[in-house]
Amino acid sequence: MLDPHRQLLTLLRSLVASPDVETLLRRALEGALELIPGFSAGSVLLREGRVYRFIALQGYQLEPTGYRLSLDSELRWYGGSLEEALAGVARVNAVRLELSGLEPPDRLEMAQFRWALVVPVPLEGRVEAWLCLDRSADEPPSAEARELAQELALSLGVVLQTLKERMRTQARLRREEGLARALGTLSGFREAEALWQALPKLALEILGEQRAAVLRREGHELIVVAGVNWREPFGRRIPEGRGMSWKAARERAIQMTDLDNPEVYNLPGFEHEPEKYGVFVPLFDAAGEVLGVLNLYSRDPFSREDRSLLEALGRGVGQVLGRLEAQAAQARELGRLQALSRAGQSLTPARSTREVFELTVKEALVWTKASTALLSLYDPQAEVMEVVAAAGYLAEGLVGTRRARGAGLAWEVLARRSALYLPDASSTPQAVYLSGTRTTAAYLGVPLSDPEGRVVGVLSVDTAGAGGEIAPQDRYSLEVLAKVAGVAISRQHALETARKQAEDYRALVEMSADLETLSDPLEIARRALETLLSLTGFNAAALYALHPEEDDLLHAKQVFTVGCDTAQQSFFQTFPIHEDRLTGKTMCIEDYAAWEPCNPVVKASGLRSVVYTPLWTGGRVHGMLALGSFGTPRPISPENIALFETTARRVERALERVTYLEEITQTREAALRSLGLGLELRDIETKGHTDRVVALSMALGQQLGFDDLEGLRLGAYLHDLGKLAIPDAILFKPGKLDAEEWSLMKRHCDIGFGMVQDLTFLPPSALNVVRYHHERLDGSGYPLGLKGEAIPLEARIFAVVDVYDALTQARPYKRAWSRSEALAELARQSGVTLDGQVVCALTAWLEAHPEEEPYLN
Repeated sequence: MLDPHRQLLTLLRSLVASPDVETLLRRALEGALELIPGFSAGSVLLREGRVYRFIALQGYQLEPTGYRLSLDSELRWYGGSLEEALAGVARVNAVRLELSGLEPPDRLEMAQFRWALVVPVPLEGRVEAWLCLDRSADEPPSAEARELAQELALSLGVVLQTLKERMRTQARLRREEGLARALGTLSGFREAEALWQALPKLALEILGEQRAAVLRREGHELIVVAGVNWREPFGRRIPEGRGMSWKAARERAIQMTDLDNPEVYNLPGFEHEPEKYGVFVPLFDAAGEVLGVLNLYSRDPFSREDRSLLEALGRGVGQVLGRLEAQAAQARELGRLQALSRAGQSLTPARSTREVFELTVKEALVWTKASTALLSLYDPQAEVMEVVAAAGYLAEGLVGTRRARGAGLAWEVLARRSALYLPDASSTPQAVYLSGTRTTAAYLGVPLSDPEGRVVGVLSVDTAGAGGEIAPQDRYSLEVLAKVAGVAISRQHALETARKQAEDYRALVEMSADLETLSDPLEIARRALETLLSLTGFNAAALYALHPEEDDLLHAKQVFTVGCDTAQQSFFQTFPIHEDRLTGKTMCIEDYAAWEPCNPVVKASGLRSVVYTPLWTGGRVHGMLALGSFGTPRPISPENIALFETTARRVERALERVTYLEEITQTREAALRSLGLGLELRDIETKGHTDRVVALSMALGQQLGFDDLEGLRLGAYLHDLGKLAIPDAILFKPGKLDAEEWSLMKRHCDIGFGMVQDLTFLPPSALNVVRYHHERLDGSGYPLGLKGEAIPLEARIFAVVDVYDALTQARPYKRAWSRSEALAELARQSGVTLDGQVVCALTAWLEAHPEEEPYLN
């Protein structure tokens, strides 16, 4: 059994990587149901202002998305004080549906549960969330469950605090990165009007808000010229001196306020719901002249960090606007060069080749005023040009388009290895029009090269379909952009290759760790094959095993397959390789259909590539692993072969370990049984008592759903081991024992416990059977006089079995009772000295299995 505290630690480590609070709490609910025994359903409520809402449910047929429960309502369900909740104290309560806060129809779903374990998650002086687990069993959860819940509650608070701090840090970094991008973007604007129009969106990208507007100063008025999610008409005017916008302009300082402030000037028809707060950012040039005001609106208050970011944005925007207004022509040319530099800067930090592709075509459109931009890569094996990114006109349907050699102007650029500019491409037969209609349109394409100078694709722009403008000098900008993109693509490809190798290594490490924990040979092989499929790209895999009496691979039989559909099963029914080709070493066939000795039946299944490697144990082949690929041939690299063989060796070691452990287990089993039989030979127990109580304990444990049958079985073997230390004069005394003798006899439980407690392979359940099997429900037993559920369940189970066997077997001082007489006596002791539920379970089992009792006897 895994240590629950180590499981909790593993769960907490996984939660730390959660992307957000709701995901963390949903994973926490799933993990808690797995970690804390005895609970079959649960829910999580997250604080949202002054109320709590359900964000996750498991084990219910409910969708209470509309519920908003107050803190008082949750405290009533919790059954404790706010101070206890803030201390993270987990509580167990009997379910009272009237306190659930649910409507009567939804309460019916809760009627099956008897106990609720409520775990508050405190954070920063408030109960941030409630984790509720529900139990349908009549008995309350164990102390261990409460302890785990308590530890989980406190740990969740720490993890949640860590996540929130990380999210705040990430938000701050995103805003700072957004500011950097925005400030970098400013240098790319060639016209003041374009910047005015883009400014609201740039600001929102920094702060992540939903609504913004920019007001430009014209004389004694501020005019609304652009906005995002702005519901009022543009062109509205605010007279000088009215509202917070003019206050920000007059004081040349950012103004932050709630929108209920009477100083806020609301335009006619202006509605600020659901926003509650506003920030007003003055925009002034280097000489201090106010050019306008940027307004942003939010549901939440703005922070000091927001102020510093907006101040930097305001200064940057104001200076750029001033420069653009004063030097329009020079600024446009300068902006072109700066934007090219920015393009390189924006492509370099891209995290994937896909991001590089998309950023490249977007930049191409910005600088050429074309209507469409395409990035196409050359595939030399398939001899096609594939569009991997598109922007502009009809862009959505273009990605993935593949054109054979000669179709499209990109092939001409590839052949020339230099730029191709056509003022009117309609007269060129090679040109392909996306709309299907040939019209006058300009085309510009430049080669895309890697750092070694190899041409790998084409970056192109055109004006077909939606018009636009491409100037001959745009080729220089596009060529620079293509060079930057080529370097960025190569860099990202190298990074992705390295990441793939790291992921492969991690998958192998995880597989190795899993194989160490598995004991079923088939599961070991299946786990290994699943990993191989994910790493190599093959479609299907199989395990073959040799019959013990066969020595050659030709007689190996399929055990199972992974990843096959029905049509591909014939590949795995028998080996697709002739016996004279089987060498006992790894064998690879990249194109089975073209392989001369191929099996026609297997060929018809669509098999194209296949790899086999034998499994060796004890110096002989015991089976084989196989990988297959269907449809098209798959290149089999030396790396894949090495990976395949390494995995096979790992499987071999795991199988040898399982065999060794099984031998150890069988040896241990025989030793323990010998101890029990030794007691019988000494005549301490009646003949066959050990085997009978072991068998009946296992049957009864299964009937009750007891979760540690192994511990129950081992405890049954050793239950009276302590009698070996009791003098024969007491054990075989024909008469009644006196007080001193009886006191010594009762010590055999503790003596037996002392003899086995240092045997590390024995689970706690086995030790509990040895020590407590003579305890009785009413406290009349020994050695400790435990009562009720203080007696471990495994000891209560064995006590019923031990009494039943003693009643039904003849002893020197009594005859053997019949089964009905014994069951009647058990019924009389049920709930008094013996556990009533266990007695009922034994009675039910014996009635359902009358034919098995002779075997047990």
